[in-house]
Amino acid sequence: MMIEVGELTREVGATAVRAIEDELDWEHLPHVHAFAFESITLNKADRNGWDAKVVLRDGQAMRMTVALDADRLGYTNATFDADGTENGRTVCRIAPGDGDHCTMQLSFFVPDRPNLDKPAVGKFYSDMWARLIDEDEPKMIHRARALREGARLHKQRRQVTLADGTVCDVPLVCPHLGLPLNCEPDSDNVMTCPWHGYRFDAQTGQCVTGQIKGWINRPVGNKA
Repeated sequence: MMIEVGELTREVGATAVRAIEDELDWEHLPHVHAFAFESITLNKADRNGWDAKVVLRDGQAMRMTVALDADRLGYTNATFDADGTENGRTVCRIAPGDGDHCTMQLSFFVPDRPNLDKPAVGKFYSDMWARLIDEDEPKMIHRARALREGARLHKQRRQVTLADGTVCDVPLVCPHLGLPLNCEPDSDNVMTCPWHGYRFDAQTGQCVTGQIKGWINRPVGNKA
């Protein structure tokens, strides 16, 4: 039997649609939330949720599922041990607010076990989800901007310096979802997007991980 151990209410500077979109975005977990997640391997996904194997930073592996409510104003995020036993569940309801705002009401459930320290477990879940939302909120805000500005934002460029001193123009935002491509080329001239881990050849614009199209790039000059 699952019992409630705590709850958390958070106002977010993004719409309910963006909050739901963020929860459906399984790919971002080990990148935006690197403090908690080492990796994720998808089993299946659709517009109503997803199912995946996650590995935590401490090496623990578990199955995670997300299922949206029918009205798409809430979801259940549940985790399971290797034997299929549910070990935790977060139930979220989202109340739309004025403009680009919403309120997320989360309730946390765990199995009722002997000697369960409900206050301690509740605090663990509340603190963890508070951090997850803190890290997700900028992503939701950037995504809303990308949708508002569209192609105009994707055309904006900045300059980066490659390993040989060549200077290249690269997009301000990632061609994937329009989130800031605020990273620098490594020694192999590869830029790794901090939001989803997509990797791009800064010299050519090619997406070297293959998921999406990159961009057309040309050098602008040589470093003096």
